[in-house]
Amino acid sequence: MPTPYRLIERMLQMADTTGKDVVVDLGSGDGRIPITAAKKFGARSLGIEYEADLVQLSRRSAAREGVADRVRFLRQDLFETDLSEATVVTLYVNAEIMLALRPRLLGLKPDTRVVSHQFTLGDWEADEEAIVEGTSAYLWVVPAKAEGKWQLRLGQDIYELQLQQEYQILRGLAEHQGKRSPVFSARLRGADIRFLFVDRNGDPRSFSGRVTGDAMEGASPSFSTEWGHGC
Repeated sequence: MPTPYRLIERMLQMADTTGKDVVVDLGSGDGRIPITAAKKFGARSLGIEYEADLVQLSRRSAAREGVADRVRFLRQDLFETDLSEATVVTLYVNAEIMLALRPRLLGLKPDTRVVSHQFTLGDWEADEEAIVEGTSAYLWVVPAKAEGKWQLRLGQDIYELQLQQEYQILRGLAEHQGKRSPVFSARLRGADIRFLFVDRNGDPRSFSGRVTGDAMEGASPSFSTEWGHGC
């Protein structure tokens, strides 16, 4: 059953799709998602489909809609597709295939958006859900890797952070001169990170910033400094 057009548009809106994106649709069927991404959002698109007849149908549809220069369709096993250039991945495949694809999706570049029609990625909690005509769409933003030990410079003080990560959810401790505070409300959305903890004076501190490899940069309401280097 093909994805309804209203739901397609909502899925691509959830992913903030623009002309700068490369949209890869795994299991592209009649090609309507890649064609819509190109025609209405200006993106470059790639549809992956194993049925040869559907690939040919999709190519004809792209030509008819005037987007053949921005859309490609390949007959290919979706587990073997190169996803390295994708900034948005769309799917409408069954629950078993979704779970089998999860390790590949988690390995994509941070900030890559993954949008699914109807099926979830198991215990990887969606960042956003929408319902269109009684059918759900789910968005995940591939999280950066933030687990490990970090040093946080807060004014003249240095805190040792120890973070554990499960998908985009973080837990951990902040330690300064032997005094520890739990890290609260810690979460990633792609490479964006935010968390709270209580400083050595008993004051709550909130942070937001970006994870870039083994470094973080960000700010709190009281301090606008670079913070955090992986160790």
